[in-house]
Amino acid sequence: MRNEPKNIVVMRTDRIGEVLLSTIAVDRIKKRYPEARVSFVTSEYAKDIVSGRRDVSEIITVDTMDNKWWLVKAVLLGSSLRKRHFDAAVVLNPHRALHVACFLAGIPERIGYDRKWGFLLNRTIRDERDKGEKHEIEYTMDLLNVMGIDTAAPAPELPVDRETEDFISGFLSRNGIRPDRPLLIIHPGSSNPAKMWPADRYAELITRLRSSLDCQVAVVGDKKEREPAERVVRESKADVYDLSGEFDLKGLAAFLKTSALLITNDTGPMHMAAALGVPVIAIFGRNIPGAGPVRWRPWGEGHVVFHEDPGCAPCYDTACPYDHKCLRAVTVDAVLGAALRILSKRK
Repeated sequence: MRNEPKNIVVMRTDRIGEVLLSTIAVDRIKKRYPEARVSFVTSEYAKDIVSGRRDVSEIITVDTMDNKWWLVKAVLLGSSLRKRHFDAAVVLNPHRALHVACFLAGIPERIGYDRKWGFLLNRTIRDERDKGEKHEIEYTMDLLNVMGIDTAAPAPELPVDRETEDFISGFLSRNGIRPDRPLLIIHPGSSNPAKMWPADRYAELITRLRSSLDCQVAVVGDKKEREPAERVVRESKADVYDLSGEFDLKGLAAFLKTSALLITNDTGPMHMAAALGVPVIAIFGRNIPGAGPVRWRPWGEGHVVFHEDPGCAPCYDTACPYDHKCLRAVTVDAVLGAALRILSKRK
């Protein structure tokens, strides 16, 4: 960069998994510019993914998921940023509202991708992430190269505070979840039906896991995911804890931290568990390069990813006319085998 930045804002305002992966930018920026103050712009929904980080001085929230009144939001955000006198901005998810805000704030170094009014930035790279040729973390590192940051990509971190850990410890005790038996967590929901392994597969998997192992199984999800969670619990022929809608993001992180394994669709909790060092079995649907596991797999070692190609190209995503054959091609036998292997190693 032309000058040593002292006050930097990093922006990522989409979903929790994307926001969590993007926090590696804060880590690398602080390593390169240790005296710099780093703030983070994200959504109200995802802010707990960033809160608690000692390397983030301030969290600023804005809603870019809903494009209604986007220009008003951009102007308000720009005014807020201007008051803070940032000398560099790094926009990790291209959005015209964020680009307009950075421009209106008069931030001298505006770094990001060349899309969605990217002409308002002054240091851009071509956005080729939809090719899905490498992981999102590696794409983020490509963008950080513009700032003179050229180091190995780190693993994301997800801080869990002691107060939340104590709450979850009490929650486990009150609900009879014992620390001396492995806890397996199932997350069967998603905001996208094209990502959801069938509920009857999850139910069968739970039944067979409980008959094969002396383990405890809990099903989680947010309040919008109660229906698939309840169906999985109802159809499984085993004792299962239905904890859908029980936790906020901080609570979910602390709960995941107590588990021996997470089995999930391609969702935010997948990235949360990986960041906490919990092994993950991730089931991906959709055969779209930019949405596949090369780009979005759980980061790190010891995870297992299932992603089948039944040959029904092109992929129509949520409008799939083939009853999501890619997801149905993932068998219970395969997932069960992977779970047993992971758990045997952890013993």
